[in-house]
Amino acid sequence: MAHDKRLHMAFGAVASFIAGLVTLFISNPLAPWAGIAAAIFVGVAKEIWDVKHGTPEFLDFLATAIGGALVSILFFVF
Repeated sequence: MAHDKRLHMAFGAVASFIAGLVTLFISNPLAPWAGIAAAIFVGVAKEIWDVKHGTPEFLDFLATAIGGALVSILFFVF
């Protein structure tokens, strides 16, 4: 896997973890969904930014969302 995609997965995972953890203390059942939503939001925002400042790629967005989804699974399990 390319270094860029690993970075996207990592940022998606971090966004998911932070959003899920914050939501866990507010509304426990929504924590996994907040994590997934945060990762998707970060992925979309980065690709929108790339329209003017880089090269937008769907696979970058997908890697960000997958990183967030993997972390969100932990919130479903625990």
